[in-house]
Amino acid sequence: MSKRSMLKMSLALGRRALFSPAQAAREARKEENLRPALYLYSAFLLGYMLFFWIKPANFPDTGAALPGESQSLLFWLKVMIWQPPLEAAWILFLMGFIVWFRSGGLPLRLAAATAWTALPFILMAAYVQKGGIPKWAFGAAATAAFALFYPLLRKAPARDLKPVITFMLSINVIGLVLLAPMSAVVLIGHSGFFNFSQIVGGLWILGVGTLGLRELTGLRLPRAFMSLLFSMFFQVAFAFTLHLLGLVPKEILKALLYA
Repeated sequence: MSKRSMLKMSLALGRRALFSPAQAAREARKEENLRPALYLYSAFLLGYMLFFWIKPANFPDTGAALPGESQSLLFWLKVMIWQPPLEAAWILFLMGFIVWFRSGGLPLRLAAATAWTALPFILMAAYVQKGGIPKWAFGAAATAAFALFYPLLRKAPARDLKPVITFMLSINVIGLVLLAPMSAVVLIGHSGFFNFSQIVGGLWILGVGTLGLRELTGLRLPRAFMSLLFSMFFQVAFAFTLHLLGLVPKEILKALLYA
């Protein structure tokens, strides 16, 4: 397949992910759309790396400014290297919750998922407080909390994994598109609009992701929404856990959250 054809497929998939989640989900079932989705994700990573490298470090919040190292392109390259593993973790958590919410009564499933999602955050709080649990206990308990996804992932139909990966990679086009208004508000120096753009992006991804997953998995809308929402929280918990275990430097974690 030529590069021009691949570019056309990527653009077509991106347009559907932006404006027609159900159609994007149907397209995600096609084997040939995995590579275009990877192209969109790669463009997202490159765009954000360049954007945050060029953007003033003290904008929009001087109090949350990253260290001077953040003006280095190498620093943002290190940050973006962590994005694919976190994206992969998000998709695995999502697949687990899709299986979890696929059957059973919603109130009971929702209550159990809430407690399960809260567990890593409770462990983090117990670890960082003065006189808290030792590091080995925190690591063991956190590993056990994340390992609970394993039996769910074993039940996930293999035919669903690649379409979910393709769809979730493709919706990163939302972040890519938002680089335009975010760049504009940086130029005019309006921090409020910058934060608003990021909020819009998060809600847009949540909405598009929910509608697409409903089409892709057959889940009812509330169950698709909960699957996506809880997987987002688990991704955040996973990133913080890696940091507390000494695997992700503080500056990298801050930049991942900042970006």
